[in-house]
Amino acid sequence: MYGVFCDDCKYYQKIEQKVLIIKFAAVGDVLRTTSILPAIADKHPHAAIYWITSPASEQIFVSNPHVYAVLTRAEIYLPLLETMKFDAVYNLEADHYSGTLAARANADRKLGFVLHENGYVMPANELGDEWFLMGINDRYKKANKKTYFRLMHEYCNLPGKIAQPKIYLSNTDNAVTEAFRREHNLSAYKKVLGFNIGAGKRWPLKKWGFESNLQLLEGIHKEHGNVAIVLFGGPDEAEINIKLKERLSFQIIDAGTNNSLRRYFALMNAVDILFTPDSLAMQVGVALAKTVIAYTGPTSYTELDMFGNGEIVHSDIDCLVCYLTSCSKEVNCMNTISVETMFTAVKKYL
Repeated sequence: MYGVFCDDCKYYQKIEQKVLIIKFAAVGDVLRTTSILPAIADKHPHAAIYWITSPASEQIFVSNPHVYAVLTRAEIYLPLLETMKFDAVYNLEADHYSGTLAARANADRKLGFVLHENGYVMPANELGDEWFLMGINDRYKKANKKTYFRLMHEYCNLPGKIAQPKIYLSNTDNAVTEAFRREHNLSAYKKVLGFNIGAGKRWPLKKWGFESNLQLLEGIHKEHGNVAIVLFGGPDEAEINIKLKERLSFQIIDAGTNNSLRRYFALMNAVDILFTPDSLAMQVGVALAKTVIAYTGPTSYTELDMFGNGEIVHSDIDCLVCYLTSCSKEVNCMNTISVETMFTAVKKYL
């Protein structure tokens, strides 16, 4: 490729360490966890970084210069754990499967969480105690004031500045973005606002009211007619997005609800501002360095970070950060956020 021979190759960089990261969970959770990669690369110079995750998250790592290999198949990574020696293992999940993988890995140092020989998950050392307690006791979770990124850096004992998660877009991705912009003449608008109202089936309580979303969109269009509004969502949002478009008195741009993950990234890259609940869309917006206005209620708002580009909206109700997926209260964390509050937050950036 470069026209040189191996005995005189200036491009070769010797692998001096091998590092393993274990993180499955949801795609958005894996995406935000990539924040640790620059710090791990600094801590382990010239290291080959292996990441074990689920197949659904594999596309997150396309073009990422910090990751040497992404392992998603057990028939590959299980034998690897038995034969390869790692300088460090970072297991970022306190569950039995990930803990078992971390315990089986042959490594000089392990951080995060491991499975004890008696069958329970435990912190690999005292650095993981705070996050571990937050996972088993809601009182600690509710009292926490640190971001997820700060907590993760602390229990992984990582030095230096916390990096913003980053999606590395390829030339193919950029071509999709530009084609979408041309198709919808987005350059003719002052701003492009991405609008996501769903949070998947697992977290129905994260969703703001349908009528409230409708009123907000009508208000934005009335005051900012030169702003393009692009509607996002996944398969779980297909029905509600159709309903939303039917009720609106003006046309909005539909990005679709059945996109591949890379296409979803590319289409999201076409917006300037994103309005969304705490969801995969929010994590993508942050990782693409968009201005993100995110709202939350049942999940911790203090763990979120827009990295200085956007803001987090939440109610002041006492039962915030309950981590419940449903709620029987007539007055709850979502319906106590007014349309006026959301509009005030969004129009700052329009």
